Amino acid sequence: MSATYRELQKQIEASASVLVISHDRPDGDAIGSAVAMGLLLRGLGKMVRVVNRDAVPESLAFLPGADLVEPPEGRSDADLLIVLDSADKDRIDASVWEMARDIPVVINLDHHVSNTGFGDLVLVDGAAPATGQLVYELASAAGWPMDAAIGENLLAAISTDTGSFRYPATTPATFHIAGEIAALGVDVGRVNRMLYENYPERRVLALQRLLQDLRFDFSARCASVALPLAVSRELGLQPGDTEGVIDVIRAVDTVVIAVFFEELPDGKIRVSSRSKEASYGVGAICAGFGGGGHTLAAGARLPGPLESARERFLEAVGTALG
Repeated sequence: MSATYRELQKQIEASASVLVISHDRPDGDAIGSAVAMGLLLRGLGKMVRVVNRDAVPESLAFLPGADLVEPPEGRSDADLLIVLDSADKDRIDASVWEMARDIPVVINLDHHVSNTGFGDLVLVDGAAPATGQLVYELASAAGWPMDAAIGENLLAAISTDTGSFRYPATTPATFHIAGEIAALGVDVGRVNRMLYENYPERRVLALQRLLQDLRFDFSARCASVALPLAVSRELGLQPGDTEGVIDVIRAVDTVVIAVFFEELPDGKIRVSSRSKEASYGVGAICAGFGGGGHTLAAGARLPGPLESARERFLEAVGTALG
């Protein structure tokens, strides 16, 4: 059922114990919004657990409260489940859903236009650039107290999903909220430094290897790179180490669509895509492969092998570019 912030507030405040989850392979928005929600709920006196199949990426471990995130274990006896930044249930591992199976009420709070609408109380705002912005709007509308620790997580969530406030989905409200967050006492310079100027050596080496694979197609309107599993293992890459690679190749002046292909241990190929122009949206392309997301940023998973998946997806990109 579609819900308002007021309805979410009433349900949350009426609950005693809450489980907060977000999608696998969590990015800045998934971690920042989940940890911020966890801290907010603790401030309200709730029993809360923040769970993800995967560990917090090293690049986000500096966030206050990041140690709240734990792996799924046992069966939760919470009376409310809050699902954040997850367009569909398949983005979250079965072990997490097994932990949550007995929870009677599910809140789905997300900003992906492709959200399938699962849950009992659903608030999806496809115009918002990050779920972190929605968490802030909920807390603000409810009058819940926020401090610098919550603010740091929300700033990380919003900054990473907006490309440091560069992507077209960034709205005037986003800048206003960022200002309100800074007013909580957040050291904005430190947060940005930790997010964007604190890379381990292996991350730069990964970029070096990927750029050696850089390929241009369709009169250089599409740029793509691919990461074989063997290279990932050779460099000892960790979750989050390839964040931002797609922005580097998208920055080429002729490029409209950029694509990053990553071979996963299960043999599937994770596809991340970005577009500069809404008229050449990648959301529809990814939907054709069972994925989804936004018009300008979307993803999918294809069966391998890597080069075969790359060719199939790029063929669809070529069709979209005309």
